[in-house]
Amino acid sequence: MSNKFLISAFTSCLFLSFSTSAEVCQHEIAPTEAYKEAVFFYPCDISVELPAITLTGGYSNTYRNMQWLADAVVEQGYVVLAMTPPDIYGKVEGWRDAHLEGQKTLVSTATAEQSPLSGYIDTSRRGIAGFSMGGGGTLLAGTELGNEVKVLAAFAPFLLEEQRAVSPTAPTMILAGARDLLVTNESIEQIYAGVSASADNHFLAVYSDGRHQQWYRPEITKNRDSYTRLTIAWLNRFLKADATSVITLNEEQKREPGFTSYQLTLEQ
Repeated sequence: MSNKFLISAFTSCLFLSFSTSAEVCQHEIAPTEAYKEAVFFYPCDISVELPAITLTGGYSNTYRNMQWLADAVVEQGYVVLAMTPPDIYGKVEGWRDAHLEGQKTLVSTATAEQSPLSGYIDTSRRGIAGFSMGGGGTLLAGTELGNEVKVLAAFAPFLLEEQRAVSPTAPTMILAGARDLLVTNESIEQIYAGVSASADNHFLAVYSDGRHQQWYRPEITKNRDSYTRLTIAWLNRFLKADATSVITLNEEQKREPGFTSYQLTLEQ
């Protein structure tokens, strides 16, 4: 029987850090029609199959703008394929297509003889994450792939109004900012309405002082500790079956700088 619970709160946040002991290695791969550059990030001492995600930045970004998050995720025992779509000034569909192709690359790399990651990617535990247009692309790709992927994480996801009725079935997290001038509160409400109707497991956190630039500008790191905690906890819950990660998700309500909205619904 399902154990379903809903948590809603207006709260603040306290510092908690993850251990970061793993050294991160990189492996660049050849471009495709769907991405012009892509790099695998993985633990240098990898010795067993690990869950894996694809990751992108957003409009005008390259994968380097999100490398801070890629490194943090890898240090917790994941493989990350970070990508840049061919046209970084294009439409959100370009980021969707990068994720769709990236997911195929995860599967093919798992058995590719010439890859240092051959035998080290668990293709049954795959997820998608992205920022801005990459977040919108995450939701579009997740809607298309359904249960083929096990988790989605969309950061300040940008979608045109006619695209916002997304319907992913994989567990879906959205992190957004109340002071984001590009991805408005109204658009997040519309997107989350689709997510909450289609995905049994869904999570929304809107930071009261969250801005779009916090994700991709290297000199602005505000909220990044919290972004990292929540992202890793969400991935751990659904790619590592780590029930204790729910504690992190719940307790983030108590931390600074606060949320204008915080909702977590899980089916167990």
